[in-house]
Amino acid sequence: MTGFSETTAPPYEPPITKAEFYAWVERQPQGRFELKDGRIVQQMTGATKAHNRIVSNFIFALGARLDRDIWSITASDLAVEIGDDIRYPDLVVERLDSPGPPLTAEHAVVLLEVLSPSSVKTDRQEKAAEYTSLASLGAYIIASQDEAKCWLWQRDRATHAFPAQPVEVTGQTAMITLDGLGVSLPLAELFRGVLTAKGA
Repeated sequence: MTGFSETTAPPYEPPITKAEFYAWVERQPQGRFELKDGRIVQQMTGATKAHNRIVSNFIFALGARLDRDIWSITASDLAVEIGDDIRYPDLVVERLDSPGPPLTAEHAVVLLEVLSPSSVKTDRQEKAAEYTSLASLGAYIIASQDEAKCWLWQRDRATHAFPAQPVEVTGQTAMITLDGLGVSLPLAELFRGVLTAKGA
């Protein structure tokens, strides 16, 4: 027994296992949680309109360019395991035929996180290091909520390594090119309607 409450965020003593974490999360009526170093971490709830529109825009942009009989584009609900840690990215792209449990993305190709004031360090440092350690990953994208700007870590085709620092893609006329998927995404499309939602 883990002593988990079925209704509240955990005041538990770490560490807990991944299996215990998944069992506990299934019993929670609401909220987003991740597992880091054996501890349950509650993620910020109540995403802004800007945050949700950016994620939706990425889904629509990718969906219009990728064969949906081959690729799965999922927002928020799929777990990504990095060693003993479990994260829930804002968006996951993987092949439909990827093996593994139904609640996890074990072969993610592209991951997206949308920045919030409380997540800057985690998304740009901790998660960047974690996600780029995944053998299947081709690209990790962070999107700003405040302007048309993204940061892109992309695996080099020749060396198969990720850069130490991301490429900054800025401005409505700029594009993100995802080599592994063979698609280019205009920032004007990814940030459509976002400026009017800022602060909402």
